[in-house]
Amino acid sequence: MASPIEIRHHIAAVEQTRKITGAMEMVSSTRMKRVMSHIEQNRRYFESVQRSMKEILLTARDVSHQYLGEVPENGHCTFVVISGDKGLCGSYNHNVLEFAYRQIKAHPRHSIMTIGNTAEAYFRDRGMPPDVTFLGIAQDPSLSRARGLVRDIMDIFDTEHTDEVRVVYTSFYGETKNKPVVRRLLPILLDDYGDIADTETLSEIIYHPSPQVVFDLLVPQYILGILFGVMVQAYASEHYARMNAMHSATSNAQEMLKSLRTQYNMARQSAITNEIAEITGAAEILRKGDR
Repeated sequence: MASPIEIRHHIAAVEQTRKITGAMEMVSSTRMKRVMSHIEQNRRYFESVQRSMKEILLTARDVSHQYLGEVPENGHCTFVVISGDKGLCGSYNHNVLEFAYRQIKAHPRHSIMTIGNTAEAYFRDRGMPPDVTFLGIAQDPSLSRARGLVRDIMDIFDTEHTDEVRVVYTSFYGETKNKPVVRRLLPILLDDYGDIADTETLSEIIYHPSPQVVFDLLVPQYILGILFGVMVQAYASEHYARMNAMHSATSNAQEMLKSLRTQYNMARQSAITNEIAEITGAAEILRKGDR
């Protein structure tokens, strides 16, 4: 059995760890709750943009756009992989990166764009260095940062360096909550609007200056809505995973402290018992000496 001093040092170390994990749990919980409003607001805005685009496509038959098309077979695909900048979030990074790796390996012609330090390190370790890396965005998924990413992605698609753009992230909604998923960003397919509910039927809709111009303005907002939405979902999923991981770590630390305090009391009692036995033995020897 360890000495009481060693156990006391161990207890102090575990208590410090418990304080750290407890604080990290509170921080992740606060950040996740704060970003929830952004998720809901972006969802409503995105659905409104989708409905407007669907209305134009249904009412104005001559509307066209370079992003409307079909995915070519065996074409080049660009994957935007979103992970976290930090660890201590359970299996969050591992799950999304393993999922992205399988998706990428299924496309011989591909390029990789990563958001997050762990994604960059993961693909470099596997001999697949990312073509483009965005650092510092995973911890601050702001709308302005998303706009910059959208411009870069559209430039790649416009210059015909890729035929398709897919984003891999961790969902925070529905049946796929806290699971890695892949979503096509470009090109835009007509099937994307199949599940969009129609708005109230109007006798006449006037688009100024023309349906084509309005549609051209909506397309970048559509892409921005998707990208910002998945960035925020990934951010919320990461902090949800970290909150759960830190909660488990805090609970384990509390259980360990109970066990260590029991060991400390036993070791202390054993030390006291030994001291009493030594004193009693010494007193007995002294009495025999006096005789």
